[in-house]
Order: sequence, then structure tokens, then C-alpha cells
Amino acid sequence: MQKNNFKSYLLSKCLIGYGLVNGIINAIIFYFMEKGHLDKVFEAKDIISDFAFTTFLLGALLALIVIPMIAKDMEKGKFKADNRIHKIEQYLPDHILLISLVVGLIACFISVALSAIIVYLFKFSPLNVTQMMIFKGVICSIAGSISGYLCIIKVAYRK
Repeated sequence: MQKNNFKSYLLSKCLIGYGLVNGIINAIIFYFMEKGHLDKVFEAKDIISDFAFTTFLLGALLALIVIPMIAKDMEKGKFKADNRIHKIEQYLPDHILLISLVVGLIACFISVALSAIIVYLFKFSPLNVTQMMIFKGVICSIAGSISGYLCIIKVAYRK
């Protein structure tokens, strides 16, 4: 990675580190939790409530874990944000516990809204365990990417 390349850092961390990796991990965890119930069917309300809980935890825990890591990366010079003020950063709290709650709530809201649109608009339910595992991986990838983006923005553009 090129030193001080903020866009490259942002893309690699959000898309791969916090997005794809979280999606795969959540899909695997889901599979092991449900492998004994392969005949189980997930209705719309089951899908949405599962995503609400999972992505809230994903966003909140991701923020608690990665904000200190992002700050260390910035101190080491792995990236440097420009001098402008980022509009989103202004609305994110400074305290680590508060920002983790906010990031968790944002991830939850986006995943519930997105999954509700997909499930109800496209009549995407009921789902079997394999379909739910794949769908959960995709939704968790999106929630992880968004959560990671918010964390990086908060660290990079602190006042």
C-alpha cells in the first residue's frame, strides 16, 4: 500500500477487511448455528429480525475494535486524510462507546431497510438455510463496509 494514499486505504479496508471478511465470517457462523436444522425455513420477519440483531452487533463491535487500529495506522503514516472537514464526521460522537452505539444503529437501520426492500418488494422469502446464509453474508458485507467507512472517517477527520 502506498504511504498516505487515503482512497486506497479506505477502499481496501472497507471493501475487503470490514466488508467481505465480515460477510464471510457471518455466513460461516450462521451455517454452523443452523447446520442441524437444514430443513428450516426463514420467513420475512425472521430474516429482518435476524439482520437487525446481527448487524447492530457487527457495527458496534467493529467500531470498538477497529477505531483504535485505524488511529494507529494513521499515526504510523499508512494514510493521511486531506485537510478538509468531512460532513459525516461532524455528526459522529467522539466517545468510543457512543460512536460504537451510533455505528451499530446505522448498520442496523441500513440492513433492515435494505433487507425489507429486497424481501418484500421482490418477494424474496421464504429462504432455506443455504439461501439465508448467502443473503446474510451479502447483507453483513454491506453493513461491515458502511460501519468501517464511518469509523475511518471519524478517525481521519477528527477535529
